[in-house]
Amino acid sequence: MHSQYGSRKEILFESHPNVIVEIGAGYGANFRYLRKGTKVKVVEPNAGFKDVLKYQAEKYGINLEIYESVAEEIPLSDDSTPMVISSLVLCSVKNMPKVLSEVKRILQPEGKFVYLEHVRAHKHSWVCKIQRMVKSSWKWFFDGCNVTRDTGRIILMAGFSEIKQDEFQLPTFFVPIRPHIAGIAVK
Repeated sequence: MHSQYGSRKEILFESHPNVIVEIGAGYGANFRYLRKGTKVKVVEPNAGFKDVLKYQAEKYGINLEIYESVAEEIPLSDDSTPMVISSLVLCSVKNMPKVLSEVKRILQPEGKFVYLEHVRAHKHSWVCKIQRMVKSSWKWFFDGCNVTRDTGRIILMAGFSEIKQDEFQLPTFFVPIRPHIAGIAVK
């Protein structure tokens, strides 16, 4: 995945603060893009990732805190973090508006939500037709991943003060996840 997303993540995360929150960190794929010594508060509901997260944090010099929680209920204080990151996570949360509300709640004033997500294709495209056809089986095989979620629009409607969002196509044979967005939303 580094070859597919690496250059975008380097740009998105280049000026990150010393403390960030990552929702759905999985196996710690984003740690390689963060400066050594960065404190990362991981909100990860899957306890099975705990050991690999610790390994990756040690490998990349990350100061790690793990919170076993869903992103709809982030166990952190209001206005407590300057940056929240999300990478290929919002497709599988149960209640995306609630997650975005929680992200805004914990962000400090002028704090940034930085994201890279695959999204629903344009409504009348052939990719969207394929996404609709495989939606149920894809969700089952890929841990709740919803390939028809209009993530970009939902973020745009979440009430951030400023959003810079780019659409791009991932060159992959996995057609349902070709359309992507990357962006920064400011509280």
